[in-house]
Amino acid sequence: MSETVSKPNPRRGPHAVRRESTRLKLMEAGVRCLNTVGYAETSTVRVAAEAGVARGSLLHQFPTKVDLILAVASHAALAQGAFIREALGKLAPGRERFMGSIDATWGALQTPEGRALLQIIVATHHDPELAAQIADFARRFDEGLSRGAQRLADAAGLTTDQGEALDERRFVLATLRGLALEMMMHQSAGSPDAILQRLRASRLRFYESHLKVPRT
Repeated sequence: MSETVSKPNPRRGPHAVRRESTRLKLMEAGVRCLNTVGYAETSTVRVAAEAGVARGSLLHQFPTKVDLILAVASHAALAQGAFIREALGKLAPGRERFMGSIDATWGALQTPEGRALLQIIVATHHDPELAAQIADFARRFDEGLSRGAQRLADAAGLTTDQGEALDERRFVLATLRGLALEMMMHQSAGSPDAILQRLRASRLRFYESHLKVPRT
């Protein structure tokens, strides 16, 4: 699985480097705040303090809380994607990688970034301003999900109709997100193993029913 590595830009000046460094500190602080105090208590003041950055510097890049949260959502989604790609890259192409994507995705949802993104998703239901502005992020996320689902199915040697791989991937993701949310909200939720096993069995049926049959 290939990765694209950005080459250093010799034209970037000290200001651009400082701005990038400040942004990363704010993204990481935003993730920590969402994990420790939740969306409602995550404010620009709290994130700036957590990052050790002047609030004026934060507001220069992110004038409102929603601006900041949308940036954190993108940061978290990229981190999740990188986690999944790295995990899948360790698995053999074909059935092992296709089946392994369940555990890779579940692992990504357990990371600080994965949990922060879940907090943001839940917050869209009670923050109208966030809900109104997150549409572009959601569109880009869905487009990436669609491309990734089809690539995974193709690499596994599956024959799928238009949208079929995406629907199955959405089913897997929705189940894992729901399970992750249940465990976040209810400490007594118990072990997720039985549900994960059922999900693996469902994916295995999908794999076997769509596997290309070699011509004889």
